[in-house]
Order: sequence, then structure tokens, then C-alpha cells
Amino acid sequence: MNKIITTVGLLLFIAGAWSGMETFRFIQRAEAVLGRVLVVEELRGPPKPRQKTPLHVSYQFADGRQFDAVTHMPLLQQVKQGDEIRLLADPTAPDSVRLPLWSEMWARSLTYLIGGLLVMLAGRVLTNRRTR
Repeated sequence: MNKIITTVGLLLFIAGAWSGMETFRFIQRAEAVLGRVLVVEELRGPPKPRQKTPLHVSYQFADGRQFDAVTHMPLLQQVKQGDEIRLLADPTAPDSVRLPLWSEMWARSLTYLIGGLLVMLAGRVLTNRRTR
């Protein structure tokens, strides 16, 4: 059982590392652009913890190419139709757009990394208790 717990922790840690590497690669490729909010989707029902509002945005790269995409804004941010917002967009995959917020870029990776370490530590502690 302890090996299973440690393995689950390792898998969580690997998922966090993979997510962090993917975010890092995205940042390396991305261009900072200004986007105009076309539509702010209304959410049905009461807001849930960490729920995000879908935003339909239009943006243009420096070379003049223009695209529309969907990104997600934390509910705490108040944005309305017509607002200009800063975005990071991947010129090789124009549908890949993210908000340049630390919480939007790194929170998932960090959560998995720390969670994986804690679960692995718990597995090791349980293993050490058993061997005594």
C-alpha cells in the first residue's frame, strides 16, 4: 500500500513537471498582444470555487494576422464586452491564447508538484513506520 501511495505521489509530481515544462515552452513561443473582448459568457447557476468566465477575444499579431479565440478569466476579474486585455498568443497555434497572470500560468503546475511531493513524503513516512 505504501508503494502505491509513493507511486501516486511520483505520478502527480511528474504531471506537475510536465505541465510546468509545457507552460514554459508556451511562454517561449508566445507573443504579447492586445485583445478586444467580443463576448463574456454568462455562467449558469451560482459560481463555483475557482470557476472561470469564458471570454471570446479578437487579437492581432505584429505581422497583421488577426484571430478570434476563447480564453478563460478568473471570476474575480471584472471584464466586459469591448474591453482591451493583454494576452499571450502562440503565433504557430493562434487558437492557443492565455492571460499573462501568474495564477493562470503556474498554479496548476505548482499544485501538482507540491501535492506530489507531499503524497510521496507520506508514502515514505508510512514505509518507515512499517519497517520499525
